[in-house]
Amino acid sequence: MRTCDVTFGKLSLDFRIKGKKRTAFFHYKYDPDDDAIEYINIEYSDQEIQLSIENNTKMMESVDIYIRNLLLKRNQFNH
Repeated sequence: MRTCDVTFGKLSLDFRIKGKKRTAFFHYKYDPDDDAIEYINIEYSDQEIQLSIENNTKMMESVDIYIRNLLLKRNQFNH
């Protein structure tokens, strides 16, 4: 594994659940060699958002896609 290509990042995402803004903070590691995102830590503004994310695999898949798209855009601007 080439550790120089590994990207560490953090991202906050806002969600509207039951009419209230709620935030999740994702600390992640992305390894392009195996195209994997590892979540190092996830913090939530409250339990409602935590349950909404952790009990819904589609929501986590959407977060993965969002992070991958950000990394792709960042990579395009760096080259």
